Amino acid sequence: MVDMYMCLEEAISAVYLATLKLDAEPAQRAKAVSAAKVTIGKSARMIGQNAVQLHGGMGMTDELAVGHYFKRATVIENQFGTVDHHLARYAALCRAEAA
Repeated sequence: MVDMYMCLEEAISAVYLATLKLDAEPAQRAKAVSAAKVTIGKSARMIGQNAVQLHGGMGMTDELAVGHYFKRATVIENQFGTVDHHLARYAALCRAEAA
């Protein structure tokens, strides 16, 4: 559960950084948003999977909200580009910045 909490805190910090970069140059803003999307996507997956595991077989039943939250997090993870898409976008922006 500590690892889940650490992932949550990382995701929150990534959101704060992306929010603070909204007034920055477009390239910096795009990097921050892509970094936040990757961090949030990975955190949501890790937290959701472990929450289901903590609850055992009940985690995916309709009786517990954990299954609903995990399914919703999976949908949100793929909205506006997948983790892989934003990771590649971040790498391309870093390469363009270095050149």
